[in-house]
Amino acid sequence: MGHRLAALALACLLIATLQAADTPRPETTSTDTPEQILAPAISSISPSSAPAGGPAFTLTVNGSEFTPLSVVRWNGADRSTAFVSLSQLTASIPATDIASPGTASVTVATPILGTSNAVTFTITASNPVPSISGLNPASASAQGPGFNLTVLGSSFVSGSVVLWNGGNRATSFVSATQLTAAILAADIASTGVASVTVFNPAPGGGTSNALSFTITVPVNPVPNITAINPTSAQAGAPAFNLTVNGANFIAGSVVRWNGADRATAFVSETRLTASIPASDVASAGSASVTVFNPSPGGGTSNAASFTITPVNPAPAISSISPTSAVAGGNAFVLTVSGSGFIPASVVRWNGVSRSTAFVSATQLTASIQKSDISSAGSAA
Repeated sequence: MGHRLAALALACLLIATLQAADTPRPETTSTDTPEQILAPAISSISPSSAPAGGPAFTLTVNGSEFTPLSVVRWNGADRSTAFVSLSQLTASIPATDIASPGTASVTVATPILGTSNAVTFTITASNPVPSISGLNPASASAQGPGFNLTVLGSSFVSGSVVLWNGGNRATSFVSATQLTAAILAADIASTGVASVTVFNPAPGGGTSNALSFTITVPVNPVPNITAINPTSAQAGAPAFNLTVNGANFIAGSVVRWNGADRATAFVSETRLTASIPASDVASAGSASVTVFNPSPGGGTSNAASFTITPVNPAPAISSISPTSAVAGGNAFVLTVSGSGFIPASVVRWNGVSRSTAFVSATQLTASIQKSDISSAGSAA
């Protein structure tokens, strides 16, 4: 025991001597008191933090009043310490000291001289390695617009980043099980397969498993008809061009008449024209007009109805009532009986149309003006 105390005393004397050699002193007299030797003091440590679960490392402790007998303590427990200088020590910190997140108190103890102030060392939680379980959508058509990709999985953190073929994409953290990423139109410009992964930053972290995103051949849209022109024709009319207005038309779109293809010209994404032969309107009735887009994708539009009106018959008059009137008499209503009358039929008086009311296919009435019977004679 006596030898240990002597060694400690010698170490303290050595420290005092080194300090005295480094510091200019004023001349003293025999009445000067010996310089006081101070307890150790810590000014900083490096590193000041480490991730939980990390490997063993060397801790550098900076400060003052260190001696070869000074020992670095971790939460009060001595750690293997190397003396570098009066202002620096290094200590070996085992992995077990940073196994769990939290903080540790670092001090320096020197025999006889005492223990330093405490400095806090932070043990940060390590980010987990993420895992991906699903993508939504999982495919897109080549040459389509950019879109938001939803990535489902586990162990996502606020700093997680979605990678598209290894390249970072702007990522929004939704929860520990969901992220969204902005996928650019350029990312799906060509057909193929893209690899989607998630990266969690240090501490810890890492890259997830990869899921495939399929970029398919561009899909044609389903067409839609909003109007056709004309909308009707009379039975027996000649061939004509039909204009079809709508949306999602493509160069390969085909106008169909009652399901049969007709020669079609592409005008724009909103307009087509089709050649309708006379045989399509030979008989009265109606026709269904649709537009078909070929695959991939594509399909048949809604139907627009085209009306084929019957040919108007030639009217025939069997009688009129009254059959005569007094010259200079008043205006009157003439009833015309016969056949082949239609709502558009017009009674004519000496070749001049008169206001006509359709009663039935066999009867019309017409307003005969006073001037029509102002003079004696006959009218046809």
